[in-house]
Amino acid sequence: MKSPFEGQLVRLRAREVDDLDRYHRWLNDPEVTQHVMMRYPISVAFERNYLESVAPTSFELALFSMDTLAGEHIGWCGLHGSSPEDRSASLGIAIGEKSYWNGGYGTDAMRVLCRFGFEHMNLHRIELNVFDDNPRAQRVYEKIGFKVEGCRREADYRYGRHRDIVVMGLLRGELVEESRPSGAAS
Repeated sequence: MKSPFEGQLVRLRAREVDDLDRYHRWLNDPEVTQHVMMRYPISVAFERNYLESVAPTSFELALFSMDTLAGEHIGWCGLHGSSPEDRSASLGIAIGEKSYWNGGYGTDAMRVLCRFGFEHMNLHRIELNVFDDNPRAQRVYEKIGFKVEGCRREADYRYGRHRDIVVMGLLRGELVEESRPSGAAS
């Protein structure tokens, strides 16, 4: 049986302090963070403290480093704000290694993370926020089954202008798995 943390292209694993240099570089790269819900640069000390103190020790937080199947660390993702009563969580994802953008890695990681949320955390609903000027991400989310549920108009101000935040949701049973070529074995 395949690991619940592995997809066709990526493997999710625990975040480690050894990841610190990459996280610090990515989180201080404006091109990487332009579509992430963070605004200011971070110090190495801040990121080290975060990696050491924020551990997925409860239902409320499931954070992962994202590696290629060959073992190269390319990003992060997670489910946070989980509520056992509502069986819901919010999703966040970023690929920091830009050479892996547009290669299907984000789509694969999203599928793995959502499958983990539904099958191992017993979630019923996963939601996310995406900026209106990030159509690449919106297409990925729609491709795997997320539906647009609303818009928080002009909710973010960066780069001298306001941006809308699109709210999207996915319910248990709506995850679209990768389609197999006709004639492929199951």
